Amino acid sequence: MNSSEGFAKGIRERIELFLSFARPRTCLPGMLAFCLSCKMQGLEIGPNVFLGFAITFLYSAVANLFNGYSDVEEDNENLPARLYLLGLYGRRKLLKSAYVVCLLMLALSVPVGPVFVGMTLICIVIAHQYSLPPFRVKARPLPSLGLFALDVAFPFVMAAAVAKHGPSVLGNWAFMLMAAYLFIWFVAKGLVKNLPDYHGDKSAGLVTSATLSSTRRQAAIVAATGTILVYLGPVFLVASGQFAVKFLLTLVWFPIVCVQAARMILRDDNHSANNMLRFDMVVSTGYLSTWILLVDPSLSSVGIVAGSLVVIFLMDALKLDTRRNKDVV
Repeated sequence: MNSSEGFAKGIRERIELFLSFARPRTCLPGMLAFCLSCKMQGLEIGPNVFLGFAITFLYSAVANLFNGYSDVEEDNENLPARLYLLGLYGRRKLLKSAYVVCLLMLALSVPVGPVFVGMTLICIVIAHQYSLPPFRVKARPLPSLGLFALDVAFPFVMAAAVAKHGPSVLGNWAFMLMAAYLFIWFVAKGLVKNLPDYHGDKSAGLVTSATLSSTRRQAAIVAATGTILVYLGPVFLVASGQFAVKFLLTLVWFPIVCVQAARMILRDDNHSANNMLRFDMVVSTGYLSTWILLVDPSLSSVGIVAGSLVVIFLMDALKLDTRRNKDVV
């Protein structure tokens, strides 16, 4: 068998490897941002909204698949065990799988409408060009942060294409402020994401938002500062007069975020950084879930939040991720 086609045997092993590269636990923020937008617009959870959930979830998944295919040199420094898994699944097969997911996304978007199809196509282009030529934006530190932040901000805007009132929501100040806030919030998430791979990316000659700093500690201070500031965002949103005082309850996550920030700076070994990053996804999911429950404390909201937590804990229990702590060098 051609090594690029993989050595995995059996359907179960292939599915487990596929899920490990798709990394479902990291696909929740975009879907939850789409859900938050739907709740803010008062949309009922119907077939089109469920299709939107699936597409925005797959948006992150396909980005992870393209990333797994493209980042061989960096992974050799940061996560060499990922290359072993890539060999099992097959590098060429992983790329084919990513394109199949792209086609699935487009097919799911058709019933929603032509505007949503166009926005889904934009998602695919973003996911593809973040990691792959000709642009490979992730190799450009500042633009890569912006494109990465669209992983959450763009799904939030996409929900407007599901609403009957259509683009008119784009004139709503609360909607636009939240879209902008989510973009800035996930830029800070990008600073955190790049931190654990600082030394490996340096060795591989990859320039990221982290390796722009001369030391890992400096990169950690930048990421920690950005993280603390964005989680104070609800204060400014409420002060704008567009959001009720109840949304200050999202600040319940602020002390946890401060602990996370301290971990970034004080503990610089790879295992600690990897654990910090994995827990940060729990914090991100919980934070967006809190916004959803405050906007609409309904059974549907509770169900979506509960389902998201199940995905995280199930993937962790089954160890279906290519960034496992035991694999970090």
